[in-house]
Parts: sequence; C-alpha cells; structure tokens
Amino acid sequence: MTTATVRAATSRWYRHTQLSLALATVAGAGLLVVGHVDPMNQMLSDSVSTVPGAVLLALAACGLAAAGACLLAGARRALPRPGLLTVLLGVWSVSLLALAVFPTNLPGSEPGVAAVIHRVGAGATAALPPLIALLVARPAARREVTGRVRALRVAGWSASAACLAFAVVNGPAVLLGQSLPPYAGLAERILLALVLMVVGLCAWVLEAEERSRW
Repeated sequence: MTTATVRAATSRWYRHTQLSLALATVAGAGLLVVGHVDPMNQMLSDSVSTVPGAVLLALAACGLAAAGACLLAGARRALPRPGLLTVLLGVWSVSLLALAVFPTNLPGSEPGVAAVIHRVGAGATAALPPLIALLVARPAARREVTGRVRALRVAGWSASAACLAFAVVNGPAVLLGQSLPPYAGLAERILLALVLMVVGLCAWVLEAEERSRW
C-alpha cells in the first residue's frame, strides 16, 4: 500500500465532513425561501409550521450531526488524547439530532416537553462549537502555530462572543416566553453561519494534524 493510498484513506472522514456541512448549508439556505419564516425576526425553528420547512430544518440538523460524528472520528485519528473533545462532539451531535426529532412549539402555542428539549438542543448547538474549536486549536498550536490554527482561534473566539451576545439579548425572552427583540432572526442566522465556519475550520486543522503524522 502506497503512502498516497494511506493518506487518502485517512482523509475519508474529512471528505465526509465537507459533504455533511454542504448538506447543512444548502438546507439552511433553503429555509430562507421555504417555511414562511421572517429571516429577520423569527427563529429558524419556526419553520416547522410547514412541511417543507420542517424537512429542510431536519436535513440541516442531521447534516451538522453527521459533520460532528465525522469530526469525532478525525479527532481520534489526529490527536493523541482527544478525550474531552470527543465527549463535546458527541454531545453536540446528539443535541442536533434532538433538534430534528423534537420540534419546537408553533408560534402562539404553549411550549411542551418537545419544545423544551428542542430549545436545550438549540442552546448546545450554538454554545459547544466555540469550545470545540479552542480544544482543537490547543494541541495543534503546541506543535506549530500555522495559519489554519490562527484562523480557527479567531473563528472560535468570534463565535464565543456572538453566542454570549445572543444569549444575553434573546435568552430572557426565550426562557420567559416573551416576544423576541427586533432582528433576533438575523442574529441567529449570523451565529449559525459562524458555527458552520467553526466546524469547517476544525476539520481543516484536524486534517493537517493527521497528515503531519505521516
């Protein structure tokens, strides 16, 4: 078996991560035109009010969950002791599957158990990627601080700041069942775009770490 063949085999998780992120991105972009949701002022989860919106939301969540599972495989191959990282990636993937399985309540209706599970999953979906990014960057930086690592650090800290700001501004309204502030939908979509970027950069850094071992 040649070195090129070995490297191609070890990069399979990376290609699958890219495909999963592409699925999530396309499905998420589709929600801009499907689901009868105002992208400026309504949450993506409200897309469950229509069948096409619910399907696209589930596809986006499952795509991200698959990306998390692929990243978990990559972390095990690329890093010597990825214990906490694999736990966070596993929790993140399960949280995304919960988003797909348990829909939020329809606008104007009382939230039930499914809606509560959905909201907890949504919170984990946004909060965990910045932590995952910093955990991926830390062992990579010990060997060499490359452009990939710098980009991941910047994206990780940016996503952390965006997640904190989103929680401070919108969290009370969500917890108390009140109306969301203006442009909450836009803020959520910006945050999710940062999440996609962070996950993609995590895969990029882990792929470089894996190749450096050959």
